[in-house]
Amino acid sequence: MNSINSVDVLSIDEEKLKFRVNITFNGNVITPNRGEYKFLLPIPTALANSNRYDQCVIQCNGFQAYANIGDPTWSNTGALLKAGVIELQLDVPSSQATTTTSLSPADSGVGLSRVGGYRELLFLEINSIGDVNGNVALAGPTAAWFGSSKSEPIMCGNPFGKTITIINFDPVNDTRIWLVSNAAGGGAGGADVGNYTYSFDITMIENK
Repeated sequence: MNSINSVDVLSIDEEKLKFRVNITFNGNVITPNRGEYKFLLPIPTALANSNRYDQCVIQCNGFQAYANIGDPTWSNTGALLKAGVIELQLDVPSSQATTTTSLSPADSGVGLSRVGGYRELLFLEINSIGDVNGNVALAGPTAAWFGSSKSEPIMCGNPFGKTITIINFDPVNDTRIWLVSNAAGGGAGGADVGNYTYSFDITMIENK
């Protein structure tokens, strides 16, 4: 049986509708509402600003968080936390995602549900990225949290040209979270010392 060589034929017009957005925050030097970060998403081409494209699909392709300290850990305003997952939230219009939690007796059998906006569960793993002294063994100053998701893109409103809010949300504790120093100088509710990087793919959808 003869094998057949095949190639993907890409349409230039279709490829022009795809955009990659990479965002990085240094919580130690900006003045965020800890765990919540804002940025202006620029309009890269005229297509992203056309009234023919009011909608898009958005997918998070990756997340990384680390801190240049010896004892990084996650925190909210009142406690140090063990975080195995982050719900990444964007205040981009969408009716395609919901979050339901059951964290109190009152929610038992029913749950507390929230609808709207972009929501993506990122499952966290810790790996070593080394430190400035050449250490690579996994330890406090070399550790970085990586978040990944197998979810498909979801439909949202056109985000370009708008100020966007990103929230690192802990669905288990129902709160924003950020990286702090575990030492007495930081501790629960301490200063945000994290560096956070996100990568998104955005594909515009023509109005029908």
